[in-house]
Amino acid sequence: MPVNLTRRQQEVLGKLLDLYHEGGEPIHYTTLAKHLQVSPVSAYEMLRLLEAHGMVEAKHQHPEQPGGPGRPTIAFRPTLAAIRRLRTLAGSDLRNEEEWQQVKKRILQQIENYRDQDLESLLDKLLEHIPDENVSFPNLASITTAILLNLNLMDEHEDVTNVRKAFLNCEPTVAASLTALIGLGFSFAISKRLYYRLGSLLMSRAGQILASISALNAEKLNRLADLLREVAHL
Repeated sequence: MPVNLTRRQQEVLGKLLDLYHEGGEPIHYTTLAKHLQVSPVSAYEMLRLLEAHGMVEAKHQHPEQPGGPGRPTIAFRPTLAAIRRLRTLAGSDLRNEEEWQQVKKRILQQIENYRDQDLESLLDKLLEHIPDENVSFPNLASITTAILLNLNLMDEHEDVTNVRKAFLNCEPTVAASLTALIGLGFSFAISKRLYYRLGSLLMSRAGQILASISALNAEKLNRLADLLREVAHL
């Protein structure tokens, strides 16, 4: 039977996944505490509760200094069940085509409303509520739209031009086009060539974004590609 996680537990689990994806090794609870802006004790207790739910596992790490009297420390990493759970949370929030059309209409309307303003105002609007939520499918639609719009200012870059052409011409495959778009987004975020709020979002939520993308089925991939094709034509 699936474990019912609170919103706060989902946030803690998502941040742990982000940090683990970034560093590739178990995360000490004090590191998580700093990112969540809570006390080390609170972070430790939350991780132990998630461990009881089978969402994280503890690893005892011994000091690297040879011959020292240091005691082992405890670090945590997400389990496969946690990754699957976050993917489920990310992909189960649209019930039908009508709801998707509402999401699509909202995003395109935001672009239309902010067409005569600067790009930063438009990106701020698209990303307005994402930092406080899981990376749901509507969130992912807003994020990928923001990336494509930001990359439109970099037409001199060959990779950017190729990605735009892929969406305009419906080729190569939808998955390949989306993967290339996200990859470019992360690349430009690392080099700080994206709008700072978008780049910061990509870097801080990388694990959740990648998990959301990998969870997309063919139907959602096609919906997202359909939206991005319209955005590319604007």
